[in-house]
Amino acid sequence: MGSLWAFAQSIPIRTMGIGWRASSPRLAFSARDLVNGDVAHKLQSGLPQTIVMRVYAYDQANGSPVALAPLSCRVVYDLWEEVYRVQVQTASSQGSETISTLSAVAQRCLVVRSLGLGTDAEWQARRGHTVYFASIVELNPMSADTVDRIRRWLARPQGGGRVESDAFFGSFVSIFVNRRVGAAERTLSFRSQSVEVP
Repeated sequence: MGSLWAFAQSIPIRTMGIGWRASSPRLAFSARDLVNGDVAHKLQSGLPQTIVMRVYAYDQANGSPVALAPLSCRVVYDLWEEVYRVQVQTASSQGSETISTLSAVAQRCLVVRSLGLGTDAEWQARRGHTVYFASIVELNPMSADTVDRIRRWLARPQGGGRVESDAFFGSFVSIFVNRRVGAAERTLSFRSQSVEVP
């Protein structure tokens, strides 16, 4: 377990904007660096591409998951119209948009401005605890089952039930450390600074 914990500590720390509305956190951060040359080429190919982002909250003392906020972007570049057709699905909304530039697609799918996680009740139970947030962002997860499970979870009322009740949204070690190599065409993972729940 010691070596796994050491590896977990090697996940890059990325400073996130963390505010609180009522008792729940609101996050702001960017994962635009998922888009390198290869990803840009794929997004401009005209073939459907899927970007999946999962943001977790963990209790630092015991590593237990507190909350999850997934989102999914399906991007298709229309070669004739020279625009991107983007379908965005979050726990609270879904819709389609037409976006004119790749930069704007990255902004829409990979920049988080006020992402909420969990319920006030879940967070009130953790007042005074130290927590951190961790994110995995993937281009085209190899397993269609992964995307389907996220979409089914998003389709539940209020984005689904308790995090602990779904093994797919499990511990930091199982999600960030014991990952299958090559699970997606490109993966970006990072965690936030630690904060105390007010």
